[in-house]
Amino acid sequence: MKSLRLIGTTVSVGSFIFCAYILLFNPYIHTSVDLDVLYSFSIMYLLPMLLKYYSSHSLKPILLMIGSIWALPISLYCLATPGVFKYLVIGPLLLAIISIIMFKNKRNS
Repeated sequence: MKSLRLIGTTVSVGSFIFCAYILLFNPYIHTSVDLDVLYSFSIMYLLPMLLKYYSSHSLKPILLMIGSIWALPISLYCLATPGVFKYLVIGPLLLAIISIIMFKNKRNS
C-alpha cells in the first residue's frame, strides 16, 4: 500500500504541475490564457488533482475514483487535441487504475 500511496501522490502532483505549466505557459499561443479557460480548467482538472492528492495520501480509494471520474471529461477532450494537451489524460487514468488496485487490496485483506 505504501507504493500505491507514493505512486498516487507523485502522479497527482505531477499532473497538477504539468497542467498548471501548460495553462500558464502555453506553447501554442503567445498571449495569456483567458480567465474563463483558467476557471474551467481549475474546476475540471486542478481541483480533482488536489482531491486525488489528498485521497492517495490518506488511502481513500473512493475519493480517488471520484476525482478520476471528475477529471475524465476534460482529459478526454484534451486527448482529442493535437500537441502536449493530449498527455493530460495520463494522470486520471493512472489514478483510476491505482484506485481499482486499492479497492482490490482492501477486499483481500
